[in-house]
Amino acid sequence: MTRAFIAAGTRLRHAVEGSTDRGQSTLEYVGMIALAALLVAVVVSAFAHGSSLARTVSEALSKISGIVG
Repeated sequence: MTRAFIAAGTRLRHAVEGSTDRGQSTLEYVGMIALAALLVAVVVSAFAHGSSLARTVSEALSKISGIVG
């Protein structure tokens, strides 16, 4: 009986207030798309000045090995 009252109260509250999660997945998708666009922009700007991928990766690995070792 108590569960029935709790369930009825929950349904009533959702009917009055509405769902607070509405549109949440859309916001998450927009965030992921914005992050992917930012990543693409960073990669494009890193290689826009005529540098080759191999040289850039080699320089990054050299910097990392210099910090670690």
